[in-house]
Amino acid sequence: SISCVRCRRRHIKCPGGEPCTKCIQAKSACEYIEADKKIVVSVRYLQKLHDDVARLKKDNISLRASLKQAKTRSVSETNSVADADSDAGNSTSALDSLLETPDVDSILSATFSYNTASNNPSEPNTGEGTSNHNDEVVAPFVDQQRQLVYSRTGEKFYVGSSSMTLFGIQVQNMIPNNESEIVSGENPSLTNTETVLEREGNAYRIMLGKTKTRPGISVNFTLPSYSYAMLLVDTFITYNDGCFYFFNEGVVKENLRRVYNGLGTDSSDSIIETIWFCKVLLIFAVGEMYLGTANNINGNKSQDAKLPGSGFFHQASELFTGLFASGAIDNCAREGGIEVLLLYAFYLQVADCTVASYFYFGLALRASLILGMHVDAEKDNVTRYELEHRRRLWWTVYMYERMLSSKAGLPLSLNDNSIGTELPDDFDMFNPPPGCEHYIFPEAEYITNCVKITQINAKILSCLYQKQPNSNILPVLAELVGQLIEWRTNLPEFLKADFNAKDLQISRLVTNMMTEYFQGMNLAVRPLLFHFASKQLKTHKTDNKYIDLSDYSKSIITLFNSSFQASINTIRSLWSLMPENMVALFGYMDREYLFTSAATLILFNAAFGVHQATFEHLDHALQIFTKMRNLGNHAAALRRAQLLKLMSTLDFNKIMQPLIAKHTDD
Repeated sequence: SISCVRCRRRHIKCPGGEPCTKCIQAKSACEYIEADKKIVVSVRYLQKLHDDVARLKKDNISLRASLKQAKTRSVSETNSVADADSDAGNSTSALDSLLETPDVDSILSATFSYNTASNNPSEPNTGEGTSNHNDEVVAPFVDQQRQLVYSRTGEKFYVGSSSMTLFGIQVQNMIPNNESEIVSGENPSLTNTETVLEREGNAYRIMLGKTKTRPGISVNFTLPSYSYAMLLVDTFITYNDGCFYFFNEGVVKENLRRVYNGLGTDSSDSIIETIWFCKVLLIFAVGEMYLGTANNINGNKSQDAKLPGSGFFHQASELFTGLFASGAIDNCAREGGIEVLLLYAFYLQVADCTVASYFYFGLALRASLILGMHVDAEKDNVTRYELEHRRRLWWTVYMYERMLSSKAGLPLSLNDNSIGTELPDDFDMFNPPPGCEHYIFPEAEYITNCVKITQINAKILSCLYQKQPNSNILPVLAELVGQLIEWRTNLPEFLKADFNAKDLQISRLVTNMMTEYFQGMNLAVRPLLFHFASKQLKTHKTDNKYIDLSDYSKSIITLFNSSFQASINTIRSLWSLMPENMVALFGYMDREYLFTSAATLILFNAAFGVHQATFEHLDHALQIFTKMRNLGNHAAALRRAQLLKLMSTLDFNKIMQPLIAKHTDD
């Protein structure tokens, strides 16, 4: 018979039942881990299923793109006329308003451009409506300069409009028939003789030759079985597809198919091939983390107590160290380099290595800037598929840099006003050009709305936590909360969830977006909540009295209610995913969002005495943390202990003692 988690941890026989009698006697939560079930299918059938899913995804996205174009075509002429009139009226005072606008207002008004799904350059500025004087009209300077140049070693990198390198090229190009060799010439050849790849079955050996700054190294690694490899990729996609973009599903799966069939990857460059192997090992590591249990090479559970995915991560780390050592740091800008940096930083985040994760996310951001991904550099020289790939990759780097800065309380590394890349968009994926047949892009609404909510949360971080208003924060706070509510109101119907329903139904991907929205709401209202909680602790600490919000303005009550509902709905969203095993029990975001929401509810209890409304949700949060802890998630165990300590410390009237006792164990 199957033993419950508590009896198994104590190495005693479990009498069975839900709950079992031993857990009833100990007044502890009784929990069973569902046993794995296995079925045997042929590899050919598995490949057929993957091909069918990929084809259906492409068809779905193409149909959505066609529908969107049909809807926008009917209103495009009216909007273009209105926009032209508005631009003409606003351009006369643009410089004056820019000089007079405070920093906070500038941050609040920053927006990003929608994807035009077109590679046509902008129309030249005619200067109409911009001035009534006889001054000479000067064409825009920045938009013309988005290009990459080659370094001496053959790597391409972006040079901005103020670069001295670009200035020299422009001066040269002013002379007729004197095109710059740096821009128009062929890139210098890249020698890859220092890298050797050997294979025997699924076992590989990569030898990276000695350089001036790195000794020669030899790395051995083994790929899992094909079925387990595809399971790990699919698991990764299930948790992130659409909201974030770490790699292209179709391209990775096609290369996996080639590798397992003995055809090798689609690249003849051994460095790029090594980067690809490092990337797939990191994908396997993150996929196994989402599965929640460490497995051996064939997918069977391992008995060793270790972080899921750590085996793949350690193999990838050896390749990572050799690829991106100080003398070879330029490899970050090679094909697949940014994807590897993203995945490496993401797993470090899961492993609770916050400082290292922040560093490598920053490195991914710098590498993206070097390639000009923040301004759509070279968009006229790549296919629509490659452009969409670059854009989605850039916005994922942007979001994770923003989110980790928020969680760690660190300053933002890049100002939104420096970004010229358009937002991702759906487009017609029928009849792809050669080399793009395997690209798969999920619906753009997921990632674009994730970008927007991340931008609003970054504004909250900048306005309230790093550059605070000099006096009253309420006006800025109300403006930020208004932007959050507007974002939620403008979501398309298929991305909305009915939080008024008693039995909440929400998908994993919508949970990704909504928990970030709820996090922003809590982040915005937190200074106000701390103010009232501190006031309560000073005046009514022991007399069983709580703050009466009826004495305060409607705006303050609305702000508090927004944060209160955000905390409750975060826990409800994650709790609703538990029966489907879709909570990332080793994931960083789920853990931190759960902790933030539960801690916020505890503060509401201390300040306003809303214990009855929060009891069930705090119980659910602690149950999720208990399951995380029992699986070996040490960071979650620490968060769980912190919640119980906070709950006990602020429970002056002993109202939450039954819940504290229920979750206090040895």
